[in-house]
Amino acid sequence: MQTRRKILGKSGQKKHSLRVLVVEELTYKNGELVKQVEYTGNELNTKFGVRKLSRIEKTKVDRKTLEKLYPLKAQALIAGKVIRKVYPKTTVITTSDDPFPWWECYPYLPRWTWKVWYDEFSIPYYYEKADPVNLVWEGGTKSEVKRVLDNAGWYDWVVASDQYIYDPPQYGGGGWEEGDDMATSWHGIWGRYHIRLWVIYNGKIIGSAHHDTSAPHEVDTFEGGEDEVASYYGSPWFVNEDWVYLDNKISGKNDGYATVIWK
Repeated sequence: MQTRRKILGKSGQKKHSLRVLVVEELTYKNGELVKQVEYTGNELNTKFGVRKLSRIEKTKVDRKTLEKLYPLKAQALIAGKVIRKVYPKTTVITTSDDPFPWWECYPYLPRWTWKVWYDEFSIPYYYEKADPVNLVWEGGTKSEVKRVLDNAGWYDWVVASDQYIYDPPQYGGGGWEEGDDMATSWHGIWGRYHIRLWVIYNGKIIGSAHHDTSAPHEVDTFEGGEDEVASYYGSPWFVNEDWVYLDNKISGKNDGYATVIWK
């Protein structure tokens, strides 16, 4: 391992920060678990001129699995009840035509992944900052990167929410691109390591890796995911731990540096 090299790069996202009221509703019907989330609030209306943003996540789940995922709520869900949760939060939201221009800022790498949101007209025009990018591969292909994880027993099809990065079309990128998921468990009921991968316009592969707790799983560390993934890459790969600074620190979970893996 080589020592880290700090490279300053401001994320420039404070102007997109706003306070919203979150309403989560969880339902279960015909073997399908549905999580619907809505954002409302004055700041949302003032900034974007919309009353609410929403997104829906659907997963096929049998009753036995549901009881493992939500041991305290499963029976109520099976009986057709709606589990509702309301709370405020501060987040970062931008529009599809106003992505952070990381390709103009050294070290020319995406800082974050993004979740898509829909307005009241069901238009997917809004993106919320999600997870930090913490891995970069240079000199190999995505297939080669995935083969290492596949040989280590990772699954190439997993249950996960969609996340995106913006890859600039003016340089050959595809605009908003969905991540390619791999994980140590396809469902994550008992916890798992999970990564999303992208190939950006300059040929580099980037990843956002983390570790999830047991169901209902939440991220407990990004650093642990970064270190776990990097540990699989031996010769002909060379690992530079925490080599590049991406200004995406999350206190207690991510240090703001990405590991670079060369070939």
